[in-house]
Amino acid sequence: MMNYEPLNVLPTDIQQDWLATLQRQASSQAQGHFYLVSARRTKPKSFEEQRVIVLVVDENGFPIPNVRVAFSYSTADQYTLSPDFLWSPPPPNRAFIVPTGGSGQIDQIQGSVVKEGQPGGITVYLFEPEYSSDVVTGAGMLADHTGLHLTFQLRRTGVVPLMDRLANLEARLAALEARG
Repeated sequence: MMNYEPLNVLPTDIQQDWLATLQRQASSQAQGHFYLVSARRTKPKSFEEQRVIVLVVDENGFPIPNVRVAFSYSTADQYTLSPDFLWSPPPPNRAFIVPTGGSGQIDQIQGSVVKEGQPGGITVYLFEPEYSSDVVTGAGMLADHTGLHLTFQLRRTGVVPLMDRLANLEARLAALEARG
């Protein structure tokens, strides 16, 4: 189990080197939200190089398979939102959409590099109709083959993470023991 906190901004090095940004696309109609909880650069000359990797976890930090991830870029296939979408993904409605594997992870290999002084050409968000998602713009690969690893955590309305529930039980037990 992992206890994550949502990021409000991307790490400084990612903002500077990719000119990337984080946007919160929360919707009051959605049944929950996918928050970006971790963002780091991948190592060049490793199995992670040249990729934008996305890991999706639940409230308790466990991987979630079969979550659709949108890698949006200008020449990607166009999509149409179904009537059951409770939030609005960022325009344009173009993306390579692929589900996470059993490990809760999926990646996209990058073919071209982020040009110095320009943002990357990939926008990443989760594409589930009932849950809104944070959006990372400016993703891509640097000239040294450094990519990005992004972790999103689902926080559903009304679901209390196991760590919080355990902490509450421990506090109640301590209070009972204190009474003697």
